[in-house]
Parts: sequence; C-alpha cells; structure tokens
Amino acid sequence: MKFGVSLFLCFATVMLANDAVAHVSERALVLILPTNIYIAFGVAAVAVTVFLTVLMPPWVFKRLSDDRPWPSLAPPGAKPHTIPSLISFLVFFYLIYIGVSGPRDPLQNLLPLTLFTVWWICFPVLQALLGDLWCWINPWDGPVQIVFKGRSYKKLPHQVGVWPAIISFSLAAVYTLTDLAPDDPDRLAWVASGYWLFTFAMCGVFGKDWLHKGEGFTVFFDLLAQLSPLRTSPFSMRLPGQAIIAQAPRGLSVALFAVVMLALGSFDGLNETFWWMSQLGINPLEFPGRSAIAWQNRFGMGGAITLLTTGFAACVWLGLAIINQTSCFPVLFCRLALSLLPIALGYHFAHFLTTAMVNLQYFLAAFNDPFETGAALLGWDSFYVTTSFFNQHHTVEAIWLTQAGAIVLAHIIAVILSHMIALNTFGDHRMAVLSQLPVAAFMLVYTVFGLWLLASPVAL
Repeated sequence: MKFGVSLFLCFATVMLANDAVAHVSERALVLILPTNIYIAFGVAAVAVTVFLTVLMPPWVFKRLSDDRPWPSLAPPGAKPHTIPSLISFLVFFYLIYIGVSGPRDPLQNLLPLTLFTVWWICFPVLQALLGDLWCWINPWDGPVQIVFKGRSYKKLPHQVGVWPAIISFSLAAVYTLTDLAPDDPDRLAWVASGYWLFTFAMCGVFGKDWLHKGEGFTVFFDLLAQLSPLRTSPFSMRLPGQAIIAQAPRGLSVALFAVVMLALGSFDGLNETFWWMSQLGINPLEFPGRSAIAWQNRFGMGGAITLLTTGFAACVWLGLAIINQTSCFPVLFCRLALSLLPIALGYHFAHFLTTAMVNLQYFLAAFNDPFETGAALLGWDSFYVTTSFFNQHHTVEAIWLTQAGAIVLAHIIAVILSHMIALNTFGDHRMAVLSQLPVAAFMLVYTVFGLWLLASPVAL
C-alpha cells in the first residue's frame, strides 16, 4: 500500500512539473532557515546606519560629497561607440535568427537565454559596478550613426523629459510579467525585433536624443551607471551612488523612473507569492495559469507604482513639514528619488540570483550547440546543468544570506545617500537629519518588506 501511494505521488509530481523560474526550487529549505532572526539583524543594520547618520558630524559626509561631474567612460572623439555598437547590432539580429530558427525550448534557445539571463539579469549588475558599458554596446548607436549621420527631423521638447522611456519600460515589464509565453523564442524574436525597429525609426525622427529620453532600457542603464563606485579620471574608488549626491534635479520624470524601477522590481517578486495569490482568491497549489491572472497582475503593477510613489512622496513631504520647508518639496523629491536606485539594484540582484545560477548553465550549453546539430563550439561533447546547490541546507543558507545581504546593503547605501543629498540641499546637519526621519522610516519598512518577500514561499 505504501509503495502504491509513493508511486502515485512520484507520478503526480512528474506530470505536474513546470519549468523552474526565479528562485523557486530552494524554497523548501528556505522555509526551515531562521529567517526571522536574519530579518531582525538585517533591519537592525539599517537602523544602526540611520542612527549613525544622526551622530556623525557633517564634515564626514561633506568629505564624501563630490561636486565634479560624473565622468563618461567614452574616450575623446566624435563617434567612439559606432564600431562596438555595430557588433552588438549584428549579434542581436543573429540572436533573432536563432530565436526563429533554433530550438523551441526557451532553456535551449540562445535568444531568450541571452536577453533574459545575460542581458536583463546579469548586465545591470555589471553596469552598476563598472559604469556606463551600455553606451558602448547598445545596438542602435552604430546603425543610427551610419544611416542618419547624426541628423534628426525634429527635436524633443525639454518638457518631454523621460516620460516616453517610462512608458516603454513599463510596457516591457507588462510583457515579461503578464504575457502568456514571454520567453517563447519565436514570439520573443518578433517582439524584440519590432522594438528595435521602432526605436531605430524614432532615432531617425528625433536623433540619438530619443535613446536617452524615449528608450526605457537606455534610461534604466543610464541611472544604474551612476551607482558605479569607479571613477575613471583619475581612476579611484568612491561611495556607490556618489555621482547623484551633488546633481541638480533632473526633472520629475527622471525621479519617477527611479521609483518605477523599484516598484516593478518589487512587484515582480510579490506577484509570485502565496500572499498575492490569496488576494486574488486563487489556490496556489492549483495555479490556473498565467492567462487567469494577466489583468490582475497588470493592475497590480499599476497599483505598486502608485502606492510606492505616493508613499515615498508623503515621507519626503512630511520630513519637510517637520522643518517648515515644504516649498522645497518638488526639488527634494526629485533628488531623493534617486537614492532609491541602490534598493532597486539590490532587489534585482536578490530576486534573480538563483535564476542566473541555473540559466547561465543553460546559456553555456546552448552556446556550445546553438542549433542542436551536435556542434561543440566550446569543445564540450556533453554539458549537464546542475541544481544540486538547491538541495543542500548549507548551500541554500549561503545563497539566501547573499540575497538578504544584498538587500540590506542596498538599503544602507540608500540611507547614506538620502542623508547626504539632504545635507547638500540644506547645508545644515540638524535640518538634514530631521527632514530625513520619515524617509529613513520608509527605508526601514521597505527593508522588512524586502526580506519578508525573500523568505516567503512562492507559487510559481
């Protein structure tokens, strides 16, 4: 009898199995970790940082401030990015060809593996660590330069800001989070090539200015580059995000883009949890499929953006009300919103770490034999993808602590940046401290939320 029950359970498990996504397979062991203790210590670390910003004399932070403009990684010259951009363009359309002609399995096709794992998951971390690499390898710069030769038919009004980029970035998130099969190679090939052609046409009308105002991923990478701790001229290290401290406000749209980055990243994790499924009235153990919750998730994304924007804005306004400086709200909100960038990056790293650990192996296997013809481009006759690190307590604990550490460190950096921005704005330590109390409370609450999200069981 016991054998029959066991056989039935094994058969049911195999029949109901789905592709693994986003840190699912280690959840059984995560649930037995002392996550409450880890969360408490993580929040305490952020709280201590807030406390230290109150006690530290202002000259400590002023020495960290830097009024010099953030140097570009591009060397002097008229068109330094044309050749690497053309190479990137050729690689991109070769991947499109593989998407249409290669294997149908997303875990064996180089197009979804490259776009979703190498480019979307891994490249933002490199961009934030090393500086603006995207300006060299974006697939539009070179073709636009060759075809349009720097000409444009219209000029984007200054009032446009980066609102078009917010729209395009949000639509990309809608596709990845709510489309029925966003990683289907053929489907992704048509979407990606269509997006490239649309952006290319808009660059023909508005020039390369469109990339930095209308192309969501370029704006995304532009903002992440400002977190880099590297200075190139002269080469040195500095506080991550120091480039944004002395910046003049870059407009409401740029500030909202930073908030949207954090909101969409947070919802990307929240929509997989049992809690979210319960809000939708769905039994996560009987998940009906992505089509059943597509519109709910779209509304959820909009709600996350609205809730985070209003909540953060309320904290900024309340801090200014404490020091009777509410007239400074537009300026300070636009500046402080950029202090959320480290948190957005920390969430990105933590959320996708385990996916990258598995899918990078699939990427190497697909690169070794992109068309499943038996080729061994890397010299490997066979390649086995392993997920054994999800089945051992000590490795799962190390992974979870790495994810939690990234979130805590991101919040610590954000607290320091927000205090330095306030100090730079008011020039008075007391006013800076008082104005940041609600913002610091916001970041403490968000630390709890992020660590809870990391420890919560997921349904997908």
